[in-house]
Amino acid sequence: MRKPPSRDGGRFGGLLTAAGRRAGPGDRSLGEPDVPHNAPLVGSDSYSGLKRFDDVDATGEEAMFVGFLERIEQLPDVVARRRRSYELLALRPGDRVADVGCGLGTAARELAALGPRVIGFDASEAMVAEARRRSGGESVEFAIADVSALPLEDRALAGYRAERLYQHLADPTAALAEAWRVLAPGGRLVLVDQDWDAFLIDGDAKDVTRAILLGFADSIRNGWIGRSYHRLLTSAGFENVAVLPETVAITSPEQGERLAKLAADAAVEAEVVDATVAGHWLDDQRARLEAGTFFAAMTHFIAVGGRPSRPR
Repeated sequence: MRKPPSRDGGRFGGLLTAAGRRAGPGDRSLGEPDVPHNAPLVGSDSYSGLKRFDDVDATGEEAMFVGFLERIEQLPDVVARRRRSYELLALRPGDRVADVGCGLGTAARELAALGPRVIGFDASEAMVAEARRRSGGESVEFAIADVSALPLEDRALAGYRAERLYQHLADPTAALAEAWRVLAPGGRLVLVDQDWDAFLIDGDAKDVTRAILLGFADSIRNGWIGRSYHRLLTSAGFENVAVLPETVAITSPEQGERLAKLAADAAVEAEVVDATVAGHWLDDQRARLEAGTFFAAMTHFIAVGGRPSRPR
């Protein structure tokens, strides 16, 4: 029996299998899964792991990542959160701002339309090329760059923004030190990310649902980044730090199907549950989607801080 990879040493027993998992109060039999025992839990037409955003260019599936981001960036809550991040930057026309981890360049273009001078950075050559293509003649710069070594002079920026980036970083402390370096005194930083242990799905049985969601959260390099922001920004020297939570309820069939598949696939890969147990669980989630009873919730965090106008 293997313990699941966990930040706290393991919250449940070992690998949950169809033949012998622990039963808990309220558990019910989920029957045989509709998927074959060894069938992939996430189809080839679906995105198979958020952790692969760590190195998009190495996957050979850049077009799939572009499509994934297009869907995500059009969700109403994502659009609203993106616009709120612009307000929190409190930029004036002519201010220089960087959108770090810019992806398709959506936020960079929207920010430029408000008057600031914008440069978008991404570690992915494919993403930068796509951002440039979509921007056409708009006055937005894009460049390939490492988040911990931005090609900017000291104190060059009035604003620094990153969305859904820090959860994928090996060293968020180094990235924040670089943000401090490129921000001018009085400059503002706004970061947007999830905390994946605050991701909930209603499901039977409880032990299986907990195991799958924990396996998914631990598949993200910094799945706890949302709760870590206050400590990280304060320790880096930023002032007036605020971390603003936003919880979104999810009941739509399309989004629910994708999220359930993502979670189950990550848990199987982490050997927290086996494919048969995950198949049972997915069948239950699909039944809920068909009946209109599926429910999930995800908490996003917007972290805000400023570089002090006076030296520390």
